[in-house]
Amino acid sequence: MSIRLLGAAFLVLFYVGIGYAIEKITYPTRIGAVVFPHKKHQDALGQCRICHENGPRKIDGFDKVMAHGKGCKGCHEQMKKGPTRCGDCHKSG
Repeated sequence: MSIRLLGAAFLVLFYVGIGYAIEKITYPTRIGAVVFPHKKHQDALGQCRICHENGPRKIDGFDKVMAHGKGCKGCHEQMKKGPTRCGDCHKSG
């Protein structure tokens, strides 16, 4: 298989993956589940690498500390857009 063909196959798979992005991701937590609107963020940001530095897959090291630090909350504070208070993300019931 030639390098061009491999490159083309990679690009097709990459762009097909973008088209089928996960709509929402739910993180169960002690104080209430957090529903992350993944597709909405992808559409708004336009670039996967803003969050997925190592390519399209689960974010390495994503946990409570990252979400409350440079991840979710930090990005929302920096962009002055989106929820930053506990009850804005954590929904019980």
